[in-house]
Amino acid sequence: MAKYGLTPQGPNPKRLDAILDDMHERMSARLGVNTRQNPQSLLNHLLTNVADEIAELWEFGVDVYHSEYVSSATGVSLDYAAQFGGSTRGMAAKSYYSILCTGVDGTAIPVGTSIASDTSPATNLVSSADAEITRASFNKATVILASPAATTALGVALNGNLYTTPDPKQSTSEALEALGTAITDKDFHVTVINDTIVIEAVDETSSNTLVLSENLTTASVSSIVTFETVDAGDIFIPNGVITKIVKAVPGLNAVSNVGSYIAGQLAESDIEFRKSYTNKIYNRSSAMLESIRSAILKNVQGVVSVA
Repeated sequence: MAKYGLTPQGPNPKRLDAILDDMHERMSARLGVNTRQNPQSLLNHLLTNVADEIAELWEFGVDVYHSEYVSSATGVSLDYAAQFGGSTRGMAAKSYYSILCTGVDGTAIPVGTSIASDTSPATNLVSSADAEITRASFNKATVILASPAATTALGVALNGNLYTTPDPKQSTSEALEALGTAITDKDFHVTVINDTIVIEAVDETSSNTLVLSENLTTASVSSIVTFETVDAGDIFIPNGVITKIVKAVPGLNAVSNVGSYIAGQLAESDIEFRKSYTNKIYNRSSAMLESIRSAILKNVQGVVSVA
């Protein structure tokens, strides 16, 4: 049985002292003199240097052996070893927030629009895709008369449900009050004040469709737009704190974060990757309960535990 190399107990590298002893022993037997007698001799220095290089090769071989296993590999070698089990390291990801953008109906929010939290230091966010403030995808809207007086019946359609006022002869205030009363959709809060109707979705992150009759228009519209943090990581910001518009957009008047956020993450360290590997290893299966848990952990951003 080999004393050095791969043994039943794993790799056993030959150390520098053992290598040097063998080299001196063989050299002494061949030359017939004790090569260790003078530690300062040229021959002893040469053998020591050669033995040191050989010892480094042994250590390299052990490192190669351990690089094949998730439990002992590090860095890129750990990534390669984990791929045999169908797992990859969790890369850095940004946090995503639902931002209620308020402004003029039809305002375009181009990708890269910059906003920030009202904190010190501020957290900067940018829009991740082109978006638009529009009544066709609104969360909150302030409705007013398009002309000074209502001469025809007023009508509002919310997600396809039509609400109208039957009597166009009412005063402006009465007509708007009647329309506000007529809107009975439980998915919306309706408030009539100062000759305006404020329609706000109960679900603060929902997108809804608003259609108005020709004698009505909007004073302002609020739509949900997704923004991402500039920096990667799980960056938590309380609701209502993201209020600064850093890069001005014509027609965009106000922003505010609502609802829950999607947590980001930093790139997994080796220790974190080894831990998540054991949870994701069932990902290749298609029938086991563990494979469902594994798929959620691997593919859904912000999830850290599944039971």
